[in-house]
Amino acid sequence: MPSNPFLPSFHRRAAKRDSSDLASPYDSFTSSASSGESSPDYHTISNPLQWDSKDIESYLHHALDGEVFEEKPPLTITYEEALVSVGWQMDNPHILAGYRQALGSIRGCIYSIYGYLHNETFNILTHLIGSIMFMIIFLAHTIIQALSSSTRLLDPSRMVLMKQGDVFALSIYLTACVVCLGMSASFHTLNCHSAKISRRAHRCDYAGIVVLGMGSILPVIHYAFHHQELYQILYSAGLTISTNLQIVLSKRYRKRRLLRTCTFLFLGCSTIIPILHLIISEGYAHAKRTISVDWIFTAGGIYILGACVYATRYPEKLYPGKFDTYFSSHQIFHSLVVVGCICQYIALRKMIGEKNAVMRLNGAYA
Repeated sequence: MPSNPFLPSFHRRAAKRDSSDLASPYDSFTSSASSGESSPDYHTISNPLQWDSKDIESYLHHALDGEVFEEKPPLTITYEEALVSVGWQMDNPHILAGYRQALGSIRGCIYSIYGYLHNETFNILTHLIGSIMFMIIFLAHTIIQALSSSTRLLDPSRMVLMKQGDVFALSIYLTACVVCLGMSASFHTLNCHSAKISRRAHRCDYAGIVVLGMGSILPVIHYAFHHQELYQILYSAGLTISTNLQIVLSKRYRKRRLLRTCTFLFLGCSTIIPILHLIISEGYAHAKRTISVDWIFTAGGIYILGACVYATRYPEKLYPGKFDTYFSSHQIFHSLVVVGCICQYIALRKMIGEKNAVMRLNGAYA
């Protein structure tokens, strides 16, 4: 069996205990695993808090090495138990079970993604899968663009041949999606590590939200005011300042749910001013053709709906404890964010396609 760096401290603690007392349940795991015998019987630990972080971490170490045990420690605990030991994880009083123990280990946190169900499992998976999906899209566009620059066999009518501005706009948006969804998945994965790591990951999570907001709007500004550089500069500068302010303020987000909700609403509403500017000055038909405003409004509506679900905490507010693992408001919110990102991506592809179609008509691709 591979050496376990946690076992020495385990045995030192076990040796100090009175021989009449039962050591941590995992002490029987380690001794039986070392001798090759089956796990001995022991009385049930009714209070999972009797397992400290080293007990949990050492169990996970062996579980990750492929060992199988007849008995397992309580890897998840109830809301009341979590208040005592992992209070930093507490965010929703209507989620009554499925909280992970304090693992104190990056490896243990990663194992919790696939090793067992808890109330963060689908919060992690929705955005982890979304981040991987947009990474694949980004790589696919990069490869196609590289091929199109060296061969004329690829059809330019399929939006393969893009100008540098198009490549830059697409790269900004896809990178923002990967960063936001990846940061979110990382936070929900590491939330059970420790209070310190959770706070740092939480700030990265909200920074990722703001990055997605900025990455979604900059391409819209680029195509909405393609021949009006002054407006491009003004709107882009204002957006950059607003983004930096929100990232700086993110340290205070954890205890201010209203401020968090406003950040989410920023994601859905911050495109309104430049879009209204374009609609008023050029007309709705022009805005629909140039920046695919119908898809942008769809994405914005989905973001706003997700923020409202998150802020109101439905449906678990109506039925506390019924949505601890599946279909909680946070999971619905995560899913809607991914759908909104897809809608925004469709809008961006249409923007590039429309611009390239106009350029082909003008002989720019000749």
